[in-house]
Amino acid sequence: MIRHHALSPEGRRKLRSLVTQPILYGFDFDGTLAALSPDRGGVRLSHSVHEWLTELRKRAPCAVISGRSLSDLSPRINGAVRHVVGNHGLESPLTTPADLRLAEDACVAWKRALTGDAGPALAHHGVELEDKRYTLTLHYRGATKPTEVRLALTVLLNSLTPRPRLTFGHACVNALPAAHGGKGAAAFTLMRRLGLTGLFYIGDDGADEEVFALPRGVIMGIRVGHVAESQAEFYVDHQGEVEDVIRFLVHRMDRTPEAADIEQSKRAQQTG
Repeated sequence: MIRHHALSPEGRRKLRSLVTQPILYGFDFDGTLAALSPDRGGVRLSHSVHEWLTELRKRAPCAVISGRSLSDLSPRINGAVRHVVGNHGLESPLTTPADLRLAEDACVAWKRALTGDAGPALAHHGVELEDKRYTLTLHYRGATKPTEVRLALTVLLNSLTPRPRLTFGHACVNALPAAHGGKGAAAFTLMRRLGLTGLFYIGDDGADEEVFALPRGVIMGIRVGHVAESQAEFYVDHQGEVEDVIRFLVHRMDRTPEAADIEQSKRAQQTG
C-alpha cells in the first residue's frame, strides 16, 4: 500500500473531502491525542489539543476509543468529545450488561492465574499487571530484554482459561475476552448507531489496526508514525502532528483559508 502523510497534498485533499460527508471522527488517546509517557497516571490532553478537539466536536460527531478504563479515561478527556469508549471498545453504551459480566469474570480468573505461580517471574522481568476490570494489560516498559519478555507474555497469556484475545501496544500486551470485537467493532457499531456512513480514525499501535483493517466504513485512517505494515493509508510523523490535523479539519469545516492558500494569494498580489 502506498502511504501518504496526512498533511501532504494527497492527505489534505482527502481531509477536505471528509467535511461534506456524515463522518464519525474517532481518536485513540495515549500516543495519539496525548503524548506517551512512562507515567501513565500523569497523561493529560494539552490545553491546545483540548481546545481544538472541543471545536471539532461542535461541528461533527467525535469519539475517543481507548484501551484505558472508562473511569480512567473520561476525566482525562474532560468533556472534549461527547462519545468516550474505554477498555478497547468494551466499555461502551452499546455493550450489554451480560457481556460486561462475562468479561469481568474472565479477568478475575486471568488475574488469579497471573498473580499465582507466574507472579514472581513477571515481577522479575519488570512486568506490571494493570487490572482494568474488563480487560488486563501487562506492561513491560522496564524490561531489559523487551523482545524476549513480549514473547514469553504471549505464550503465558495464550495458556490462560478462558483463552484471551491479545492485542499489542507500546511495551504492553492486552488481554481481552475472545468474543469481543475490539476497537474496530466498537468504532463501526458506534458509527452505525449514530446514523453515519463513514469513519475517520487516528491511532498509534496494534490495537488501532483493528479499526484501520475494517472491511468497510473507514473513509480515512491515519497511523501515528510511518509503520510499513499498517493498514492505514495515511500517517503523521509524530503525535504532535495530530493537533495539526484536527486544526485543519476545523478550518475546512468553517471554510476558512488555509495557510498555504493565504501565502499563495500574497505571492499573486506581489507579482500582479
